Amino acid sequence: MKILIVDDEPGTRLMVASMVRRLGHAVLEAEDGGDGWHRFQAERPDVVITDWAMPGLDGTELTARVRGIEGGGYTYIMVLSARVDEEASRDAVRAGADDVLAKPPDPAELERGLIAAERLVTMHRRMTSDARRDPMTGAGSRLRLDEDLLALCARVVRYGHAYCVAMIGVQPGGDDAVRRAGAALAHQIRSGDVLYRYGPAQFVVLLPEQGLDTASLAANRLREATEQAVPEGTSVSVGIVTTGSEPEPGPLLAAAEAALAQAATSAAGVVGQGGDRGNAIRLLLADDDPVSRLMLGAILKREPGFDLVGEAEDAAQAIELALRRRPDVVLLDVNMPGGGGARAAVEIREGLPDVKIVAISADDSQGSQYDMMRAGAVGFLAKGSPDEEILRVIRSSARW
Repeated sequence: MKILIVDDEPGTRLMVASMVRRLGHAVLEAEDGGDGWHRFQAERPDVVITDWAMPGLDGTELTARVRGIEGGGYTYIMVLSARVDEEASRDAVRAGADDVLAKPPDPAELERGLIAAERLVTMHRRMTSDARRDPMTGAGSRLRLDEDLLALCARVVRYGHAYCVAMIGVQPGGDDAVRRAGAALAHQIRSGDVLYRYGPAQFVVLLPEQGLDTASLAANRLREATEQAVPEGTSVSVGIVTTGSEPEPGPLLAAAEAALAQAATSAAGVVGQGGDRGNAIRLLLADDDPVSRLMLGAILKREPGFDLVGEAEDAAQAIELALRRRPDVVLLDVNMPGGGGARAAVEIREGLPDVKIVAISADDSQGSQYDMMRAGAVGFLAKGSPDEEILRVIRSSARW
């Protein structure tokens, strides 16, 4: 096990570390409670052995902080105290400690405590692993889906990745049909896809880096394979939704349920729905003028067919955001700091050859347009253009 020893007395810390190493465990050391808390966050040890009375962050507060962390494995906490009586032990356990040892600890008592710690940590790992796996089908559990979907939505927001969620329903259900469906789906999904059991007779497959069109093809393949595997008379339906630029797990799953309900009554058996602006044109706006950026951003945000995935105020930020968010169209101010729109256009198109560039400028001279066209722009907007003209240029550029 990985064991963190926290004590402000170097002699005690050295002695306990030596005992723990002789028992075959890896040792981390911290010289006080504050250092111990930082080491715990960075290393996530299996066991914390901490002094109870320390300056600053003492053993009580350190224990409370460790217990306050949600998720992850269980951390066994052993407290070292010069005062070991019924009252002191009760106070330590109430604070979240698992065991209390006299200071300095007796080697045999320390070994006994670590044997108990290893047993409890191992049992918790097994329970956590079981909770993330559906015992009937071997697919990920609803708990694991909730955890993974939360992380997935964060990646969508941060990096602009595209995902689809396919929800598969089997009717009528029953253990045999569900087992067969789970086995068929597990066999058919790609290496990057992930399968979960969502309900008594429902599954979810996360499809990374897919739009609605390609996900629909995958969903049809999954449905056909599952229908061949389940008992005769069992129907299989699939509902698909796409993630938008700022998805949330709850609404995304609710949309998938709605798509599945619609698919169950559809002759095709598969229904796809765009999520939060899932089929919209993804836009990035870069302009160093905050007023211009605010006004143009307001137009883009209220247009149903557009999804503004980011705003930048100079060329460097525009390049960085474009490579992370992967928009369909980038609107670049010609004269913004950091090399201007031309530099940003060249570097963005080097990383994203299919992205479309629209130049925006208060100067509508042919020279400005020519420079941006050489850099890869396919559209040009003069600042102050009517809303209709802005929308027309962006849409035509997206189709270029």
